[in-house]
Amino acid sequence: MFSQDEDILSAISKVDRPVLGKDIPILIFRVLRHYSQIYMEDLMGEKASNIVFLNAGKELGKKLGEKLHDNDLKKYLENISNFCKEQKIGILKIIELTDNKLVVQLDECITCAGMDNIGKRICYFETGLVAGLVEHFVGNKKVIARETKCNANGEGTCEVSVVF
Repeated sequence: MFSQDEDILSAISKVDRPVLGKDIPILIFRVLRHYSQIYMEDLMGEKASNIVFLNAGKELGKKLGEKLHDNDLKKYLENISNFCKEQKIGILKIIELTDNKLVVQLDECITCAGMDNIGKRICYFETGLVAGLVEHFVGNKKVIARETKCNANGEGTCEVSVVF
């Protein structure tokens, strides 16, 4: 168990797999991701399940924000974009940036790139991640984030809009 002061991200980042390494096939990730959502929906309902993934992403975003912080939002987002690509979450691109709005695309999204059109947007974790990153940058003020496009909804890319 983690103490309140322990850096959870650092603790869970440690991997000891000298033969198999740190990477897993995307199929395994998606099976874990999608079936856990299905089971959570059965237990708590769809909205509650979506909030769990959104909040998990948001917490990771805040932790990453601490590690990748830069006072310039564009530079900060570049750092985040590099992290997302290195960790194979997706290719994060800034589409729009104003004083109170950020729109990013996430191409090759880990959750849904290449999936058949299932008729709904499903990237709650990624939406939360972007929200947490922006919340950290703006001094932990609450932001409104929503997924405005999703591969799984037949829209060809994932897109997250954040108002702050």
